[in-house]
Amino acid sequence: MNSKVNWSEKVKKLDKKIRNEMGMESENETNHILIKVQTKSAEPIEPAFIIDEDETFLDLFVLSPHNGGITSTAVLKNNIQSIGVIGGVSTEKLESSETIDPTPLIDETSNLYQ
Repeated sequence: MNSKVNWSEKVKKLDKKIRNEMGMESENETNHILIKVQTKSAEPIEPAFIIDEDETFLDLFVLSPHNGGITSTAVLKNNIQSIGVIGGVSTEKLESSETIDPTPLIDETSNLYQ
């Protein structure tokens, strides 16, 4: 049953709905939507973001709060009970002279909603 669910699209729609309800409407694309994945196991997978999905697997990057690393993992879609949006980070259009260091996007929590 869950193998037919397009979790990537559901997460994008949920993020957009939450942003609209919070008055955070923006023309900018949300590049990183942090999620919590509850599987049939006791422990949820969080914080994570979706990198790809097919009919069988949901591919995730899971952020590690202990060492600041990122772990790539795949979850069987049939084992997913629910997915919740933790927050999202928008990337605003910048002038070409400005540069972006992607590390603060992972470490910075003030731009996330919960």
